[in-house]
Amino acid sequence: MGDLFLEGSFANMRALEEKFGLARGNDFRYLQVRDFVRRQVPSFPRLPPRGIQDRVISRGEVGEGRVSDIYKELMGAEDTGTEELKLKWEEELGGEMEDGLCADALSRVNPTATCARLSLIQFKVSIGLI
Repeated sequence: MGDLFLEGSFANMRALEEKFGLARGNDFRYLQVRDFVRRQVPSFPRLPPRGIQDRVISRGEVGEGRVSDIYKELMGAEDTGTEELKLKWEEELGGEMEDGLCADALSRVNPTATCARLSLIQFKVSIGLI
Protein backbone atom coordinates (compact mmCIF):
# COMPACT_ATOMS: atom_id res chain seq x y z
CA MET A 1 0.00 0.00 0.00
CA GLY A 2 2.98 2.28 0.55
CA ASP A 3 3.39 2.57 -3.22
CA LEU A 4 0.19 4.66 -3.29
CA PHE A 5 1.87 7.38 -1.24
CA LEU A 6 4.33 9.90 -2.64
CA GLU A 7 6.44 12.06 -0.33
CA GLY A 8 4.35 10.95 2.65
CA SER A 9 0.93 11.83 1.20
CA PHE A 10 -1.61 9.86 -0.81
CA ALA A 11 -0.83 10.33 -4.50
CA ASN A 12 -3.30 11.84 -6.93
CA MET A 13 -4.50 9.92 -9.99
CA ARG A 14 -2.17 11.66 -12.46
CA ALA A 15 0.91 10.95 -10.31
CA LEU A 16 -0.02 7.25 -10.09
CA GLU A 17 -0.61 7.11 -13.85
CA GLU A 18 2.90 8.41 -14.42
CA LYS A 19 4.54 6.27 -11.74
CA PHE A 20 2.98 2.96 -12.87
CA GLY A 21 2.28 3.68 -16.54
CA LEU A 22 -1.48 3.34 -16.09
CA ALA A 23 -3.89 4.11 -18.91
CA ARG A 24 -6.06 7.20 -18.59
CA GLY A 25 -9.73 6.71 -17.76
CA ASN A 26 -9.36 4.76 -14.51
CA ASP A 27 -10.65 7.61 -12.36
CA PHE A 28 -13.49 5.56 -10.85
CA ARG A 29 -11.08 2.77 -9.86
CA TYR A 30 -8.74 5.35 -8.34
CA LEU A 31 -11.63 6.73 -6.26
CA GLN A 32 -12.50 3.20 -5.09
CA VAL A 33 -8.91 2.54 -4.01
CA ARG A 34 -8.66 5.96 -2.39
CA ASP A 35 -11.86 5.37 -0.43
CA PHE A 36 -10.64 1.94 0.72
CA VAL A 37 -7.31 3.36 1.90
CA ARG A 38 -9.09 6.26 3.61
CA ARG A 39 -11.18 3.77 5.60
CA GLN A 40 -8.21 1.57 6.52
CA VAL A 41 -5.56 4.18 7.38
CA PRO A 42 -6.38 6.41 10.36
CA SER A 43 -3.75 8.98 9.38
CA PHE A 44 -5.13 9.34 5.81
CA PRO A 45 -4.07 11.19 3.63
CA ARG A 46 -0.68 10.97 5.35
CA LEU A 47 1.40 7.80 5.17
CA PRO A 48 0.89 5.70 8.31
CA PRO A 49 3.88 4.89 10.51
CA ARG A 50 5.58 1.61 9.66
CA GLY A 51 4.37 -1.26 11.81
CA ILE A 52 6.06 -4.53 12.67
CA GLN A 53 4.40 -6.27 9.71
CA ASP A 54 5.81 -3.66 7.34
CA ARG A 55 9.32 -4.13 8.68
CA VAL A 56 9.11 -7.92 8.40
CA ILE A 57 7.58 -7.96 4.91
CA SER A 58 9.84 -5.25 3.50
CA ARG A 59 12.95 -7.36 4.08
CA GLY A 60 13.23 -8.83 0.62
CA GLU A 61 16.25 -11.03 1.16
CA VAL A 62 15.71 -14.76 1.40
CA GLY A 63 18.21 -17.21 2.71
CA GLU A 64 20.00 -18.47 5.74
CA GLY A 65 19.12 -16.61 8.92
CA ARG A 66 15.85 -15.16 7.59
CA VAL A 67 13.71 -16.94 10.20
CA SER A 68 16.04 -15.72 12.95
CA ASP A 69 15.75 -12.15 11.67
CA ILE A 70 11.95 -12.32 11.65
CA TYR A 71 11.96 -13.84 15.14
CA LYS A 72 14.20 -11.06 16.48
CA GLU A 73 11.96 -8.42 14.87
CA LEU A 74 8.82 -9.92 16.40
CA MET A 75 10.36 -10.40 19.83
CA GLY A 76 11.60 -6.81 19.82
CA ALA A 77 8.13 -5.47 19.07
CA GLU A 78 6.47 -3.32 21.67
CA ASP A 79 3.98 -5.18 23.86
CA THR A 80 0.80 -3.13 23.94
CA GLY A 81 -0.64 -5.01 26.90
CA THR A 82 -4.28 -5.59 27.64
CA GLU A 83 -5.14 -2.70 29.94
CA GLU A 84 -6.85 -0.68 27.19
CA LEU A 85 -8.90 -3.71 26.15
CA LYS A 86 -9.85 -4.38 29.78
CA LEU A 87 -11.05 -0.79 30.21
CA LYS A 88 -13.13 -1.04 27.03
CA TRP A 89 -14.76 -4.27 28.24
CA GLU A 90 -15.47 -2.76 31.66
CA GLU A 91 -17.19 0.14 29.93
CA GLU A 92 -19.31 -2.23 27.84
CA LEU A 93 -20.17 -4.39 30.86
CA GLY A 94 -20.90 -1.41 33.08
CA GLY A 95 -18.63 -2.50 35.93
CA GLU A 96 -15.10 -3.31 36.97
CA MET A 97 -13.33 -6.59 36.30
CA GLU A 98 -11.10 -8.07 38.98
CA ASP A 99 -7.39 -7.90 38.14
CA GLY A 100 -6.85 -11.66 38.10
CA LEU A 101 -10.02 -12.42 36.17
CA CYS A 102 -8.51 -12.06 32.69
CA ALA A 103 -5.40 -14.09 33.54
CA ASP A 104 -7.53 -16.81 35.12
CA ALA A 105 -9.85 -16.88 32.11
CA LEU A 106 -6.94 -17.05 29.67
CA SER A 107 -5.51 -20.03 31.54
CA ARG A 108 -8.81 -21.87 30.97
CA VAL A 109 -8.85 -21.29 27.21
CA ASN A 110 -7.77 -24.39 25.33
CA PRO A 111 -4.52 -23.49 23.54
CA THR A 112 -5.25 -26.06 20.85
CA ALA A 113 -8.52 -24.44 19.79
CA THR A 114 -9.01 -24.72 16.05
CA CYS A 115 -9.63 -21.02 15.48
CA ALA A 116 -9.45 -17.64 17.16
CA ARG A 117 -13.25 -17.40 17.27
CA LEU A 118 -13.50 -20.58 19.36
CA SER A 119 -10.81 -19.27 21.73
CA LEU A 120 -12.74 -16.00 22.12
CA ILE A 121 -15.96 -17.88 22.89
CA GLN A 122 -14.13 -20.00 25.50
CA PHE A 123 -12.72 -16.83 27.06
CA LYS A 124 -16.10 -15.10 27.19
CA VAL A 125 -17.72 -18.16 28.76
CA SER A 126 -15.01 -18.38 31.42
CA ILE A 127 -15.50 -14.75 32.53
CA GLY A 128 -19.27 -14.97 32.39
CA LEU A 129 -20.03 -12.88 29.31
CA ILE A 130 -21.94 -15.74 27.68
